[in-house]
Order: sequence, then structure tokens, then C-alpha cells
Amino acid sequence: MYKKEFDNLLKSRIPQATLLYGECNFLIDYYGKKIKNAIIEKESVDIFSFYFDEYNSKAINDIFSQPSLFSNTSLVIIKMDSLKLGIRKTKTDDIKQFLKILKTNTANYLIIEFYNDNSMAYKRDTKTLSALFNSQDSINVRFFNPNQKEAIEILQNCANELGININQTNLLYLYGIQNNEIGICVNELQKFTIFDKEITKATIDELCYGLFTNSIDELCDTMLLRGDYVKIFTKIEEKGITDIDIITAMHNYFYRLFLFFSYIKSNGRCSSKDVLGYALPRDIEEKYIRFATRLRESQYLQIFRTLNNWRFLSVSGKDKNCFPNLIKIQAIIK
Repeated sequence: MYKKEFDNLLKSRIPQATLLYGECNFLIDYYGKKIKNAIIEKESVDIFSFYFDEYNSKAINDIFSQPSLFSNTSLVIIKMDSLKLGIRKTKTDDIKQFLKILKTNTANYLIIEFYNDNSMAYKRDTKTLSALFNSQDSINVRFFNPNQKEAIEILQNCANELGININQTNLLYLYGIQNNEIGICVNELQKFTIFDKEITKATIDELCYGLFTNSIDELCDTMLLRGDYVKIFTKIEEKGITDIDIITAMHNYFYRLFLFFSYIKSNGRCSSKDVLGYALPRDIEEKYIRFATRLRESQYLQIFRTLNNWRFLSVSGKDKNCFPNLIKIQAIIK
């Protein structure tokens, strides 16, 4: 089943078991929340969420087999990907068992959010999983990246839910400067909830980082992966971006990483909402967590010192060549 068919289905009923998968991780998360909210509106429900490595088949079997303590309905949400779990025979058997129990406990619900990690295993595993969700009560839904019209409709719905006054022209502008990344746009919309006035292009320019910041993120990502960052930086220079803007964006990038690093060091696991105050798209959050722990505290300090010195020399007109500073930062990372 595809998005349009699923939208029509949700108007009349909620499937007992749903597998969400495909090319767009944002829509997988978005529709997981949409189904959950539809169930909550319909009846009192106990919700149990399992994230990746917390997957526990016995716990889920117990939830579906035993009466709920506080309501007549239980909802289990499993967030998973092939990179961490795979869909080995044991996992397939687990899911078969969940679906079997649900047939005798029809008041309960199961949502599996199967996130795409762009691996060959994911393509194989989706075939295995989707074959299990092929009845009237258990369905599979495949999501593709939305076209522009679909993306703006989703953003408009999100804006309405957040109580934000913004027209489609400005939503289209936001979508464009964020390189058509709908998940980033939704997070940007959260910044506007403090305003009672209509959100204009000027407001977006003031509060939102655009494609340039995405390019700097790509540059820093590549440096951390020890890839060829020179080509990326050359493209940034061709756009006429000033040294100060580049330094500022790089500082912001590494400062975000340092916030994640500090939180993880103090608390163990973390989420972007804990660290930044708002939730990032899952794939970006995972990237920050992964990259943050690659560096030591002393390396962060050296990077910030290099950026500050670069800024001082640039402002004073003593250094207009960016590459020596990039080489220094790359050497610190290694």
C-alpha cells in the first residue's frame, strides 16, 4: 500500500498492525505519530515504545497477552532498522508471533517503524517484513520522498497543528532554502511558535539557516569522515560566501557536536530534544550522536581555538587563505 491509499484508509478505520517503511524516514516517523494520535483520540490506551537496541520480544508478547492495567487497549511501537537489528529468522518469527497474538486480542495495536539506513540489507528485509503484513488487519505502507506539492501540504498541516500563521508561498521558500529536506523544515517551524504574528520571508531569513549551512554541515561531516573536503569547500567559495560566515557556521556545527558530547558524557544516552530543546530528524540526530563521540574534549578545545584565531586573522585582514586553517582542523580531527 502507498501513502494515498493509506490516507484514505485512515479516514474509515485504523489497522490493528501496521508496518511503515520506504525511502522517506520523515514520513515513516510522521505517520507513526499520526496513527498513534488517531488511536489516542478513539480510546484510552497504554503506549509502549521500543527503540532499536531495546527491542524485547518477551516483553511485547507479555503486553499483548495480558490485560492492560489502566485501559482496555495497548499500543506497541517498535522503531527499528536493518543496520542494528537485521531481520534474521528469529526476528521474523517474533513478529509472526506478535501478529498471531493480536488476532486473539483485537483491542491491541502494533506499529513497526522500519527506518531506511540505505543498506542492501534494508531492501532485502523490507521484502521479508512486508510479506507478513498483508491482510485486512495487518498492512504494510511504503513511503517515497514527497514531491513539492505533497511536502507543502504536510508543512501546512504541521504549521496548523503548531498554531503558526504562515502562507504556502513562505512555506515554499522555507522548503527551498532547506534543500527540500522536509524533516528540517518541520523542525524550523517549531522556532516560530513564539510568534503571534504572520511568519514572513524576513522572519525565515532571520531565524533559519539555509542551504549554505547544509553545505557547511556537509563540509564538516566530510572532514570528520576523513574524506575529500576540498571539492566541497571550493563549491562553497564559488558561491561568494565570506570567510566570517564560513567560520561562524563551522563554529556552530562543532558547538552543536560539543553539546551532544557533553550531554552524553554526563548522562549516557541522549536525544536532540534533551540537548537542543527541539527534536531533529532521526537520521540527523543519529549523525550528531555518532560524530560527537569521535572527538575528545581536548580536540574540541583545539578546534575552537583554531576557529577563533582564524576569525581574528580574517577580521584584521592578515589571513584571507582558508585552506591552512582547514588543514589544521583536519589534523586535529585525525
